[in-house]
Amino acid sequence: IKLNSLRFQQISTGKKSQKYLNRFFFPLELQQSGRDDSKVSIPAAVILRYMFTPAELRADENLHTELEEDIREECGKLGPLDAVKVCENHPQGVVLVKYKDRTDAHKCIELMNGRWFGGKQIHASLDDGSVNHALVRDLEEETDRLEKFGAELEAD
Repeated sequence: IKLNSLRFQQISTGKKSQKYLNRFFFPLELQQSGRDDSKVSIPAAVILRYMFTPAELRADENLHTELEEDIREECGKLGPLDAVKVCENHPQGVVLVKYKDRTDAHKCIELMNGRWFGGKQIHASLDDGSVNHALVRDLEEETDRLEKFGAELEAD
């Protein structure tokens, strides 16, 4: 086995070496100088709060589909949608609207925030994705449900 000593040298800063470095160390998107930025669409989700109460959804079987259709129709005017999801058990009556482009999501927030729906004022904001709104439940309902389940287990 033969070992050579290590030599530290400064890389030349000529045009050829700079092109080489740019090609391998900078992403392709940054090299394009933003020419295609208008074509790039970044998806985003909007949270619409206070659209309903969980009690209203339980009382009316058709409310879930009606809500979804109404929101899909109204929000679809602003741009293409990925999905509309009604979070049935959320205490704040949350509906998630996912857009294919972030600019359309911002238009939706401007349109829907402060608007009245079913006697309640809607609060619209951009979803950061940190909370799974479909899993959020009302604390009182959850404790009642657990107590009933515990009583059933003890009865057996």
